[in-house]
Amino acid sequence: MAIKDLQKILKQVHEPDEYKLVPHNLNHQTYFIWKLENAKMKDLESFLRPLRKEHARFDIFINGQYILERDYIKEQVNNDLYIKFKKSNFQYNLEGDDDIKIEGDIDLVWVRKNLI
Repeated sequence: MAIKDLQKILKQVHEPDEYKLVPHNLNHQTYFIWKLENAKMKDLESFLRPLRKEHARFDIFINGQYILERDYIKEQVNNDLYIKFKKSNFQYNLEGDDDIKIEGDIDLVWVRKNLI
């Protein structure tokens, strides 16, 4: 494997980006739902996909505290990335002013709006 190929792989798996999530629905019966608008998981080379588990591609923090993958569900809906925190796994309520961040293999999706 050439050095440029290794550099390309390292760029894909070691380029953490950090984004702040915004509240979407805190009144859902089962979940506290937060989202990152216009974002998706970065594309990986096809040979890397089976080697890198989805939950290992990003971390979530609430007010600086790392959150385990068993405490949430990740969903991609169109151009938005949703994180659904399982209410039953939390001893407290998430509030709109909580600092919730996602860090990892995330790409922003630029949405082209129709201009008149």
